[in-house]
Amino acid sequence: MPNGLSPYRPPAAGRPVGLLHRPDTLQPDELNGTDFAAAMEDLAAPAYVIDREGRFRWVNRAYVELFGDVRGRPFVDYVAPEHRQKARTNFARKVVGKTTTIFDLNVLDSAGERVTVRITSAPLRQNGKIVGIFGIGIPVPQPPAASPSLLDDLTPRQQEVLRLLAEGLETPEIAKRLGVAEETARNHIRALLRATGAHSRLEAVLMGMRLGVVGTDLAQQEPGPGADG
Repeated sequence: MPNGLSPYRPPAAGRPVGLLHRPDTLQPDELNGTDFAAAMEDLAAPAYVIDREGRFRWVNRAYVELFGDVRGRPFVDYVAPEHRQKARTNFARKVVGKTTTIFDLNVLDSAGERVTVRITSAPLRQNGKIVGIFGIGIPVPQPPAASPSLLDDLTPRQQEVLRLLAEGLETPEIAKRLGVAEETARNHIRALLRATGAHSRLEAVLMGMRLGVVGTDLAQQEPGPGADG
């Protein structure tokens, strides 16, 4: 990282002053003497610099806290295998000066666990030549893992019976669809109710809908409330 940038100087007489350059703003080549490097170090988001060879040259404190001190190591070593080609492609684009993009990448933290980060990066130039890539990665919150439910342990037959109940079928129709006697179908329904802890067919169907085991579009009619049909 550069240690010094030239101090701010007012624009010369006759120099146009507009939205891109006002007397009270700093341009990138006028940041010498500021705490710009310290500000990047203090960012709450992980920030990094990768050289043209693909090795980390600088990381800020937030990066170290999440991923460890990886300076001198190839960046691709810390990308999850399924996203390494994606990472290489985006790195190659920046090295040749292509437009900055924002994309999500699965990377590995200091414990080797996958973390999804939303990355924005841009070529880092020195005297007009691209010498590396500067980037920031914001960890993307992951939805909580679905808690296991009683419906996860249903047998294939019980799942089939649940879907038939969700279609609004009664015991004789379920028996016909399953190719079994009505008493056998009734036993399957009772087993389903015991497995789910439901007190009625309707309760079992509603439970299945809430947990996504059966679709709400299947329930054209309400199943009968009794356990015996």
